[in-house]
Amino acid sequence: MREGINLLESASPVMVSDKARQCWEDMQPGQSIVIVAHRSPDGDAVGAALGLHHHLKAMGIATNVVLPDRFPAFLNWMPGADGICFYEEETDAAAQLLDAADVIWCLDFNGLDRVGNMEDALRNARGQKWVVDHHQMPDAFADRLLSDPACGSTCELLVDLIAGWGQSDSLSNEAMACLYVGIMTDTGSFRFPSVTAHTHAVLAHFLSRGLDHAAIHQSTFDEQSLNRVQLQGFAMSERLHVFSEYGLAVVGIERGDLDRFHYESGDTEGLVNKVLGLAGVRVAIMAREAEPRLIKLSLRSVGDFSVRDLAAAEFDGGGHKNAAGGIVKGKTIPEFIAFVNTRLSDWIDVS
Repeated sequence: MREGINLLESASPVMVSDKARQCWEDMQPGQSIVIVAHRSPDGDAVGAALGLHHHLKAMGIATNVVLPDRFPAFLNWMPGADGICFYEEETDAAAQLLDAADVIWCLDFNGLDRVGNMEDALRNARGQKWVVDHHQMPDAFADRLLSDPACGSTCELLVDLIAGWGQSDSLSNEAMACLYVGIMTDTGSFRFPSVTAHTHAVLAHFLSRGLDHAAIHQSTFDEQSLNRVQLQGFAMSERLHVFSEYGLAVVGIERGDLDRFHYESGDTEGLVNKVLGLAGVRVAIMAREAEPRLIKLSLRSVGDFSVRDLAAAEFDGGGHKNAAGGIVKGKTIPEFIAFVNTRLSDWIDVS
């Protein structure tokens, strides 16, 4: 495999620091090492966990990947996905792996409440907890914290970490494929403001070493089920509410809609970005009724409007300035839409 591009000059300073390099020096063959990520894992979480797993395996260090629950079906193709232990389905086995771990890599989250039902098992695990993450305001639970909110994805940070270890030319195709997925999905296919020249340097490094990016994109985005396509089409046609004066739009999907189109995890992935793509829309909200009177939200924005602040203030959530999540308890979808209508003037100044 060909040598790639020197990434150190533009890498995150946090990821090439002495503290970051010490992580490599402190891992030894024979240790029990577990890699975890947040609940409802997205492409960045799964890509980071599997990408680090594949790289450490190639360097002679075995790991186990433990996730709180399953990820969307469109990520099932990723190399190593069939070897993941899911806490929700294999609770005893997952708990034993966590309890026996010497080192636990915590990827793409910065608070123990982000791992759902796995929280107590992770909190009580005796092993060192090493966090690699790009979200703001981390909780104080990590033994080692490698955090850079300026970066667009945890997978990009991991590439920098591996470069800091002097191993970027040792990345396998499997590791690069997984890391590419994380960068691609968390940057909206490289169109969000978080994308930098260094992001493209990382991609160039992958391509120079033979990564088939077109095949990865096809496997991730171009193998959609008919039900998913029909659900998203129905939602955009029948469940879209546009508040033109405020540049905000909401798509609200009720339980009956999900049942009608035989919803599976991940079927609404990307829908909020379609809403944001409407002319004149600067803020988009996708609301999905996960359970009766429990709504899960995905929020996106362009420009200076912070959906992270909105999610934190109104929806018990958080995330990034232009991409966040939250929940609403005690409301139906129509009640939530009505609530949004009453709050718009407080959220967005149109004077």
